[in-house]
Amino acid sequence: MTKKKLRKLKASQGIKDKDSAPLKVLKTSTLKAPEGKETSRGVAPALPGKWAHVLQFLKEVRAEFDKIAWSNRKETVALTSAVVVITIFFTGYLGLVDIALSKVVGSLIG
Repeated sequence: MTKKKLRKLKASQGIKDKDSAPLKVLKTSTLKAPEGKETSRGVAPALPGKWAHVLQFLKEVRAEFDKIAWSNRKETVALTSAVVVITIFFTGYLGLVDIALSKVVGSLIG
């Protein structure tokens, strides 16, 4: 989701940025399911057993994924490069420390 779409979504829901007023808290209402079961998520799905829960879970996952602010390609490449460079540096450093300590321990033993 682009930043522009995210701003429109926040504006339509009455959500303000973190620098301004506090976020609007949305209340959930308790609804009656067709089977007579009360649920805070709405009407229970018509699927039997665990499949109804699995379907509801997948719908909620999809809704949460839509809220994620994904980084662009440039940021991803930059951060990945930084991780690779730092990993190579520390691998070399720890390798040298290992060699030095091996020689020290070897000279003490032998």
